[in-house]
Amino acid sequence: MNLYRCRICGDTYLGAEKPTNCPFCGAHQKLLVTAADYEPTVAGDLSRKTRENLQRVLELQVDNSSFLRGASKVADSEEGRALFSALAKVEAEHASVICRVLGVVKPEELYDIGECSPSHKENLAESHRREERAINLYRRLAEEEKDERVLQVLEAFVEVENDHLALSK
Repeated sequence: MNLYRCRICGDTYLGAEKPTNCPFCGAHQKLLVTAADYEPTVAGDLSRKTRENLQRVLELQVDNSSFLRGASKVADSEEGRALFSALAKVEAEHASVICRVLGVVKPEELYDIGECSPSHKENLAESHRREERAINLYRRLAEEEKDERVLQVLEAFVEVENDHLALSK
């Protein structure tokens, strides 16, 4: 068995081989390293603009996680429930990452069950729109970001959200 750590969320994975994606935040394999090689990457002093941007990211992640948790409750199949539940967990993990970068406590509403349509099909479409909005926001914010850690996180989130688009079609 080997021990791996994710450079984005910092969580540890125990397995025979390095996973394709972090099982917690979805970061791609290139961001997983052996625990012995892991060195935490810490953000520097965040500018007011970066803090504002990260607060927007946090709000989006909280909202998306809650929506997905709600969608998991009304999905029309076990596969649909599992999909929305897994996506909600990844979005919540992203919110946790942002909270650590900002040095703030996780918002209480992070694990709320949000409003959604009673229609599984409509929730899939809404999930897709939310993923696209997140990708566009993270790309825009990454273009103006100067802090290496924040840039690393935003770029990883873009990759993960792009992966999710294929799941919500």
